[in-house]
Amino acid sequence: MSITPPYPPNPGFNPTTPLKPKNWLTENIVATVVGLFCCCGVNAITGVIGIVFSTQVDTKYNAGDYAGAESSANTAKIMFYVTAGLVALGVILNIISFFLYGGLMFKQMQDNYNYSM
Repeated sequence: MSITPPYPPNPGFNPTTPLKPKNWLTENIVATVVGLFCCCGVNAITGVIGIVFSTQVDTKYNAGDYAGAESSANTAKIMFYVTAGLVALGVILNIISFFLYGGLMFKQMQDNYNYSM
């Protein structure tokens, strides 16, 4: 019966090191850019804050500050949800104003046309 020797331990692996949290950078960038193009831009403030905290996740994790990286990841996630919510609210308000004021302008154009005839 042959016994295989155990594999040597991986020198870069430490079982006590927690996994790196998700940094939410891509989501924050997309939400900020979409908000700038289709809404009033107020959500850019929360988007930039989310981007800043997203970039801190990797830096803190690589420095060994695992609790700080987790805290920055949670803040970046919250800022993403706030920014995405503001984008959704802005899109809904834009759609409502388009139909409301677009209909009023169309009626006014019809009235002006009928008055001139």
